[in-house]
Amino acid sequence: MFFWSTPETRTAASLRDKTSTAAAEQDPLISIESRPQYNSIGSSGSSQKHINEDLTTARKTCYGNLIANLRSFRVKHREFLAEFIGTMILILLTCGISAEETLHIGPHRSWLTVSFGSGLSVLVAVCIAGHVSKKKYNGAHINPAVTITFWAFSGFPTRKVPVYILAQLLGAFTGAALLYSIIEPAITQFDDGTRQILGEFGTAGIFGTYPPLYVGIGSAVASEVIGTALLLLIIMVSGHPNNIPFRTAQGLMIAAGVMTISLGLGYTSGFSINPARDMGPRFFTAIAGWGMDVFTVHDYYSLVPMLAPLLGGLIGGLIFTVFID
Repeated sequence: MFFWSTPETRTAASLRDKTSTAAAEQDPLISIESRPQYNSIGSSGSSQKHINEDLTTARKTCYGNLIANLRSFRVKHREFLAEFIGTMILILLTCGISAEETLHIGPHRSWLTVSFGSGLSVLVAVCIAGHVSKKKYNGAHINPAVTITFWAFSGFPTRKVPVYILAQLLGAFTGAALLYSIIEPAITQFDDGTRQILGEFGTAGIFGTYPPLYVGIGSAVASEVIGTALLLLIIMVSGHPNNIPFRTAQGLMIAAGVMTISLGLGYTSGFSINPARDMGPRFFTAIAGWGMDVFTVHDYYSLVPMLAPLLGGLIGGLIFTVFID
């Protein structure tokens, strides 16, 4: 069947071609092959080459825009992202080491392994997030106790405090979730799929911190307060501009301090000295099968690693400011 071409139909067809061409030029993702100049019967190999080149250019433009948008987001939220990623890595490694001990992967359980692993995990996290800002006390907090102490004694901006703490809590939760996705089969083999908080087959301690049953709340509070005070002293002293050579190796000094505090005091409280290190993973276990009892077990012990490190950090900052700085 044939149709006669009238002036009106030719005008309408011309308008459609112009409209589609303009749309294709504005949006590089519109298929190149749909453009009129590539639809003629006599298209040659040269035309196909142009098609491939234009497709490659369109993809590069798309990817370039994506990368530019991600970089713009990073510039605006750089400190938040650094705290989130640093804390996530800290929890992933610290809780992973705890899992190795809890699930009896090795022949012997050792607090020495946990202590060294905790210190090295802090070192890795500080290494990744520590360069986020050239301003003093702005990089690699990865701990709400550090953030609040810097706010109280070192001029850390008030407006940044909630941002940092939110990033730390979210990072800790994400780190726990990521670890669980990796070791869930090992946990299930260990407890036969029945999640228990404490006891012989208790596994909640992989993520949150729980003291030995023989330790009272008072001893645990003292351990967390003193341990966090020592941690803040080490951080602030090793960051002092006159404290050479330790200032040039602050990350190593903090890691060594965490190891030493854990070896000396940590076994009496489960060793948190970081509210995010406990709260984020504890919230995860509450929704991942262990239940809300993770907040009430052992006479509401969850309040100890949540609050005691904040008090300890302020005490450490006060001692540094009054007696050392």
